[in-house]
Amino acid sequence: MRISGIIIALLILITAAASGCLSGEEPQTEKPATVVPTSLDKTSTTDSSETRENSEAGVTITAVYLGSNAFDVKLDTHSGSLDYEMAKISYIRDSNGNIIKPQLWDGGIGGHHFEGMLKFPKFDDRFGFELVIQDVAGIKERVLKW
Repeated sequence: MRISGIIIALLILITAAASGCLSGEEPQTEKPATVVPTSLDKTSTTDSSETRENSEAGVTITAVYLGSNAFDVKLDTHSGSLDYEMAKISYIRDSNGNIIKPQLWDGGIGGHHFEGMLKFPKFDDRFGFELVIQDVAGIKERVLKW
């Protein structure tokens, strides 16, 4: 009788494990950590698939490099208003230290959340670069590196 109880318990465990594995649902994974290189690497090519994020002083800035010298940029806060003109406070610093000012910001201004595209003139993105956003929520310089 004791052996049959053990066998039944094992069958229940095996059935439960198999149904979880075969349910057809994708396993849930954690969101990968944001990759922020610590310096410009002059030997590597640009990885444009990664999102860069900076979260300081209650404001989160998220940027995705879209290629073709354009970025999708989002600003979020839960206090105060984000009254920033992105075309005036942003620039690219390329791997040679050159500063490139944006041509266009097509997003909004103000409120707790805004998003838009920040477009720059052509620059060489093959050896890494930095998107720099200045003076947001008292932070002198936020540097997002690719």
